[in-house]
Amino acid sequence: MIVAASLVGALVIGWDVAHGSLFLPSVAVVALLLGLAPQLVGMWADAFFGGILMVGYLVGNRGFAQLNAPGIPLLPGEAMLGIALALVAWRSARLRSLPFRRDVINWLVLMWIIIGAARIPFDFRQHGFVAVRDFAMIYYALFFFIAQVWATQTVERRWLQNCLALGFALCGPVFYVFDQRQEWFTSNLAIAGVPLIFVKSDVAGGFMAAAIPWFVYRYANNRRLGWLALAGLALACAIACNSRAAVVAFLVGVLWLIVLRSWRMLGGIAVLIVAGCLALGAHAIADRRPFTATPLYRLYESATSVADFGGTRRYLTANLADKPDNNQFRLVWWRAVIDETWTSSLWLGLGFGRDLAAEFLRIYYADANEEFSARSPHNFLLTVFGRMGLLGVSVVLALLGAMAFMTWQAGRRLPVAARTTGSLPLWLAAWAVLTSACFGVVLEGPMGAVVFWTLLGLANATAKGETAIAQEESTEETPSPSSVQVVHPVRC
Repeated sequence: MIVAASLVGALVIGWDVAHGSLFLPSVAVVALLLGLAPQLVGMWADAFFGGILMVGYLVGNRGFAQLNAPGIPLLPGEAMLGIALALVAWRSARLRSLPFRRDVINWLVLMWIIIGAARIPFDFRQHGFVAVRDFAMIYYALFFFIAQVWATQTVERRWLQNCLALGFALCGPVFYVFDQRQEWFTSNLAIAGVPLIFVKSDVAGGFMAAAIPWFVYRYANNRRLGWLALAGLALACAIACNSRAAVVAFLVGVLWLIVLRSWRMLGGIAVLIVAGCLALGAHAIADRRPFTATPLYRLYESATSVADFGGTRRYLTANLADKPDNNQFRLVWWRAVIDETWTSSLWLGLGFGRDLAAEFLRIYYADANEEFSARSPHNFLLTVFGRMGLLGVSVVLALLGAMAFMTWQAGRRLPVAARTTGSLPLWLAAWAVLTSACFGVVLEGPMGAVVFWTLLGLANATAKGETAIAQEESTEETPSPSSVQVVHPVRC
């Protein structure tokens, strides 16, 4: 029966290939890979390909996100989401368990998805497929529950963390090379006309900022200089990418380490900062150009431009004169979204499919006729407020509070985490990506959203394991009264 079914399937697939259709062949190849992967690699197939997906987004970025097979309008993130949901549902049915944990973060993520799903039918009726495209930022959150299931298995969890480490190590150097030789990547490294690597600076900057505490944590645990070198490379590339959001995300990570009093990790970061300042200072002294043309002065002006909201500062470094305009660009857009949502639909928002740039264009580009393709106001929280109103953004703010509490707990369990896989670097990496999303279009697309929700799911699942280990150790260190032997004095 298997041979007969295979022969019929081969005939049908051959017929489709002969007529130029690749849908059934692609489905057959995917099914074959999913069936063989557990035997070949010794882990769940969806977790194995999920790790590869992480590396693709961390390194390939926008280019990898736009890959799709001819005739199959499925992007990598959506394809992986469908496959993983089907396999997770099948396993849950077999084991009679749900991919849901009864904690605050799970309830908040589920509530956010339900609120978004409740209004998408009405928005789809009004805006069509555009509403589904904007709704992507909601259904990408399903990767949170999928990652939690993956993290229950030791092999799968280690594989995903190794894939994240590989992606973090490569994202900075690849971005630097891409920035220098962009034409080569778009011309020579393309599949069906789509470049395999096309890096978006605001997304890549968040990844580089996330890589710094990721590698410093490992250096603080085993004192291997290779991890510190990778963290220094990520810091150097984050500065070179000219993304101020990356600098802010890095500072948020440093602030978390100060709050948690993680002095060993802070010591590693201090070494990197001192070494970087010395290198930049030596370069500025040896350079024959004026000091205002050195990378050190450029870094100084780039950092000070973050707070230049009025555009009163005069910049001497090339390609930095537009930074105050960039600040005004964001502030005007953010104010326009807040005002429009506040007056039109405060509680439920303007909906998916609504062009959040329309009012901004009327104010900021009143006399321009240029095409403007951006739809999100370069701030994830304001995007949620504009599309889901006060109800949706309240859930997200509550989620941030739960994340902060779990990060604080992970910092308190740092000695335990140092002997296990550790959830603290996962939390800090998630905070870095989220911070960069407050200054760019990051979580509205798969490049940043899939990585962020996977990090959050792994962090939450790993933190539960750390709690169990901490409780076991406290029980072992504090003996019960019944286990204590009382020695009575002997009377002579």
